[in-house]
Amino acid sequence: MSKIDTFRRAGISVVLAPGDAGYADAMAGFDLGVEVAPSVVIDAQTATDVASAVSVAAEQGTRLTALGSGHGRLDPLTGGAAISLRALDTVEVDASAGTARIGAGCTWSPVVASAAAHGLAAPCGSSPAVGVVGYLLGGGVGPLARSFGFSSDHVRSFEVVTAADGPITVSRDAHPDLFWAMRGGKVGFGVVTAVTVELLPYAEISGGGVYFGADAAPDVLGAYADWASGLPESTTTSIALLRLPDSPALPPALSGRHVAHVRFASLDAFDSAQAQLVPLRAAATPLLDTVGVLPYAQVGSIHADPTAPMPVANGTASLTTLDHATVDAVLASGGLDVDLPLSAVEIRTLGGATLRESDLDAVGGRPTQQLLNVYAAPVPSLPDEARLTAARSVLDATAGHHLPNPLVNFVGRANASRAFETSWRDDQKTRLDDVRRAHDPAGVFDTHPARSRTG
Repeated sequence: MSKIDTFRRAGISVVLAPGDAGYADAMAGFDLGVEVAPSVVIDAQTATDVASAVSVAAEQGTRLTALGSGHGRLDPLTGGAAISLRALDTVEVDASAGTARIGAGCTWSPVVASAAAHGLAAPCGSSPAVGVVGYLLGGGVGPLARSFGFSSDHVRSFEVVTAADGPITVSRDAHPDLFWAMRGGKVGFGVVTAVTVELLPYAEISGGGVYFGADAAPDVLGAYADWASGLPESTTTSIALLRLPDSPALPPALSGRHVAHVRFASLDAFDSAQAQLVPLRAAATPLLDTVGVLPYAQVGSIHADPTAPMPVANGTASLTTLDHATVDAVLASGGLDVDLPLSAVEIRTLGGATLRESDLDAVGGRPTQQLLNVYAAPVPSLPDEARLTAARSVLDATAGHHLPNPLVNFVGRANASRAFETSWRDDQKTRLDDVRRAHDPAGVFDTHPARSRTG
């Protein structure tokens, strides 16, 4: 009996092969630069489908990859079996408990909207278009990370199907070893079907962006380095050097321009937030300033990350500090006057609640206080290696300022081949491997996101 027939005879609702109607939709994701072509796709319609698929994979010795929103793929997935969770897309808000139970197929967008309807805030990332589960499994750095910490700090429980245990719910009190690992350990534990998270009691914040022209970028980045780390824990900020396309979707003041974009999000009252911005705004005259009282439902507008699928080539580094030597290295290698196919060179200032080390989760890279992310231009006509080389040039130029453990959700194909594995300290990796062996002794699930394989 063929592999696909075994899955179909297990009573799974939808099992697809290449060429079948629905196959392309089931495995489609955000990153168009990485091939995803499994031999079998289980398009799970229920948690029971997931349990059956994991059982069959374990019995056959077949590797099974869960397909998320596609923002974190590092290698091609050719052959093998994959499971799509897109149909598990329910959001159930319990306003009295301040929680949301979220299906594994959801992005943050419907969660943000559902929570906002009750005057609550979801612990999402900078882009609500990112998948909830993959983001939380890697920790998650949101636009208010200095205030809220890592988003995984707000997970109450995971509903997961493991190879050894079948369907279980894990929390601080049930399977605590697995709960520790799944909050930051990223992959290799099982297939999540739902997650329950704590919501936050905020209907609105002070937030938006301040955009400066390319000629002001060196002054603004220098001022940012002096200003950002002195902000209160109630405020989170970042800066990005952006090469924007000529697009009617952008404000006329920004379309087709190179700009420095300062992102700002604060729990403080608007007058206090405005006072915090005075030194930054004094660095140069903004092209556009959108900071105001912002409904949390519009939190994604602060970073205004792209949402349309594209070929992604990116890399990351956790920085020791953002001093003027680091600023000079960033400007010399990735500044807006550098002739390289870059779309964004971003620095996120963390600290505050993100630094609170805890044995209750497996988040690596917690000492990160400044996070460098580099993105190559999403131009399909450019050779992939040219785009990766452009992103690597900024990482290489700043290498003397890097910490040893990057944040795993930001690791990209421009990073060194072992960057994913070095996202955790050695003691964390040892403990994660012990948890994986306990719950997946036969190695049904990959321990690397979409590791290239055939068969």
